Amino acid sequence: MNAIFGAAIAPLLTYLLSILGLAGFVVYAVLRLNSTQIIREKVWSTFVGDRGFNDEKLKAFGQDQSDLTRFRLVYGVTARSISDLHRLLSWMDRHHLTPIDVKRTRTCIDPSKNNPLNVPPTRHFVARAIVCALLIAVFVVILNTAGTSKTTLISMRASKTWLWSDGASVEGIWGETWRLDAQSCTKPPLPNSRVTGLTRDETMAICKGIADGGLRDTVTDGLKDQRIVIGVLLLFTLLVTATVGFSLATAGQARVLARRLKAKDDARCQDVPPSVTANPIEQ
Repeated sequence: MNAIFGAAIAPLLTYLLSILGLAGFVVYAVLRLNSTQIIREKVWSTFVGDRGFNDEKLKAFGQDQSDLTRFRLVYGVTARSISDLHRLLSWMDRHHLTPIDVKRTRTCIDPSKNNPLNVPPTRHFVARAIVCALLIAVFVVILNTAGTSKTTLISMRASKTWLWSDGASVEGIWGETWRLDAQSCTKPPLPNSRVTGLTRDETMAICKGIADGGLRDTVTDGLKDQRIVIGVLLLFTLLVTATVGFSLATAGQARVLARRLKAKDDARCQDVPPSVTANPIEQ
């Protein structure tokens, strides 16, 4: 790669991929468990080891927390205490619900309430549908950019100036509009350094790179890294879209379950015979 200019995407890619795994784990733990407890336990076990409590009451407390964490992870329901779990199980037994029914509506269930099912309002569906449509539009735009883009960022090592380049020319990103290509390199004067932000040596190196193909080689390497970055952004957008779509589907399942429970309650009320009051005259 040229000693004066180089692709600017590669360093960004390195930083992005280095934090992606850790960030993904943290986000999953917080969203799935609605708690950072598992992260704190990982930190504790890393520095101290898997040592448990010695006190009997603390052991029981730790076991309760372990049961809660396991329940939240497996079923996705935010239970804050063992009593919440018992309340939820009683509600399931009372309405003859299965764990599958609970898992399908888990984001709409609050086990701290006697009636844990919270049916989202209509505006919830409208807002989620709009967000989902916008994310799909962003996904299409990024996908189209990945397939058609012929330009990438290059950075100058001395002046730290960033430029757009397609291998045959360079253009400034900030400030006044300017362009440097094979024709402008052969017809002085070259763009003023106050406009471009480049040193004279950098300007000459770009002209040399345009002439001998060195700039195109740099752009080719940058495009490869750029496509990887775009792929990561596509994956992230897809995951966010899937999360929003899942929230929309869960809210729909909650509405279906609420209608089912209401139908059962109505049928139960109809099955109860009306009370008959004895006629006092006949007595």
